Amino acid sequence: MLIDKISYGNPIKDINPGIKFLLSMTTLIFLLCTENKGVIVFNLVLFNLLLLFVVKVKVSDLLKLNFIPALFILTTVISLFLIKADIWLFLLRSFAGLSVVYFLICSTPIIDLDYIFGKLRFPKIFREMFLLIYRYIFLLFDNKEKLQNSQEVRLGYSSFKNSMKSFPMLVVAILRKTYYYNYNSIKAVESRLGKEFIFSPRRYKKVGIEAVFAISVIIINLYLVVKYYA
Repeated sequence: MLIDKISYGNPIKDINPGIKFLLSMTTLIFLLCTENKGVIVFNLVLFNLLLLFVVKVKVSDLLKLNFIPALFILTTVISLFLIKADIWLFLLRSFAGLSVVYFLICSTPIIDLDYIFGKLRFPKIFREMFLLIYRYIFLLFDNKEKLQNSQEVRLGYSSFKNSMKSFPMLVVAILRKTYYYNYNSIKAVESRLGKEFIFSPRRYKKVGIEAVFAISVIIINLYLVVKYYA
C-alpha cells in the first residue's frame, strides 16, 4: 500500500507522533470552525509543501493519493451548485483538510498511532484490535498482489475463460494465507497468556524544533481566525 510505504520511509517518522497529531488535529479544528479563506489557503499550501519537501512524497504519489477523494469531492460540487452554496469555500476546505490528514498518516507509521491512543487512554483491547485489523488488511492486499502477479506470469488472465478459472483460485489462495497468519497470531497471543501487548512501542527523537514549528503554525492560525472575526 502506497501510504504504508511512505509512512515507514519518510524522514520524519521518528519524530514524536504526539506533536504531529496535535498539529494536524488543531489545524483541522480551525478549518472546520472558520470560513476565512485566508486560513484555509494558508494551510492548504503549507501542508502540501510539508508533504512534498519534508515528508518527501513524490508529486506523482501525491496526485494518486488525492485522485479518489477528489472524485467524491467533485461529485458533491454538483449538489452544491444546485443549492447555490459557496463552492470555492467547500473545495478549498475539503482539499486543505485532505492535505492535513495525509500529512499525519504519511508521516506517522501505523504502529505509532498506538502511542497516541495510549496517551488518550483508549482501552488496550481497542488498540490491539485496531493494529491487528490494519495489519491483516495490508497482508490481504500484499498477498493478493503477489498471487495475482504469479497468475499473470502463467497467462492466467490471457482470456475470459482463463480469468474465470483463475479468479476463484486467487480468492481461495488469499483466504488460506489469511487463515495461516491469523492462526499464528492467535498462537503468539496464547504463548504470552494474553497479558502482553503484541506490538512493541518504538523510541522517538527528543522533542526539539518540530515543537516550535507546530506551536508557530497553531498561533498563526489562531491569529488569522481572530483577525477574521474581529
